[in-house]
Amino acid sequence: MICIASVVACNGSGKGDVPLIFVAASLSDVVGEAADLYEAETGNSVEFSFGGSIMLANQIAELGAPADGFFFVGDNPVLILRKAGMYSDNNSAIGLGNKLVAIAPSDHRSVTSLEELVAEAPRVALGDPGLAPVGIFTQKAFESVDLWDDVSKDAIFALDARAAMAAVQSGNADYGIVYKTDAISSDDVSIVYEIQESYPRIEYVGWKIANASQSDAAADFFTFIASSQKTRNLFGTAGFNFVSPAANNQ
Repeated sequence: MICIASVVACNGSGKGDVPLIFVAASLSDVVGEAADLYEAETGNSVEFSFGGSIMLANQIAELGAPADGFFFVGDNPVLILRKAGMYSDNNSAIGLGNKLVAIAPSDHRSVTSLEELVAEAPRVALGDPGLAPVGIFTQKAFESVDLWDDVSKDAIFALDARAAMAAVQSGNADYGIVYKTDAISSDDVSIVYEIQESYPRIEYVGWKIANASQSDAAADFFTFIASSQKTRNLFGTAGFNFVSPAANNQ
């Protein structure tokens, strides 16, 4: 098993009164653009730390990382924060939807199923199910057709979807399983299959961390995203769709 680390990046002024929001790596491009709009229209700044949602949630809940807000994908990271008393289902939140796809270098032919993909005996870059929700979704998809053992034995396990895509871009993997929005953001890869096999619905939740020093400022950023047509258009162009966040809090 090979693990690939993603880069943790920040955007903002670095001032103590600027909220720090921990964000799923698959949101890095569009959230950065939304922050630019937010600053231009309100004069307020926001900082980000990007990575796998489960890893980031554990940093907040178990290691005391100083997050003021979060924007994570999947039920598990939200559950971690909820159990730690850092997020309440009664809070307002922003919700987004996504899809799972197989990618390959841009000159690669399409495939028609995960079975066809595995039959080629390729090196596949996957999110690590223990660190990133994309890995959980991917594992469920392969398990639904009894192919998880076949693909995982030689897989390249990455910390998040962006790291899995980077393995394909660099030529270290023949295929990658990533979010559709990741694939749309890159000119170096092509979607060769939009995964139809069964996997949990992919949804993101974003809101403030309870009792954090700048939690209200983080909430203000999410309120801006939800209410501004410009930011909603940004997310739509990137391939996300807005959903009711209540579906995430099960």
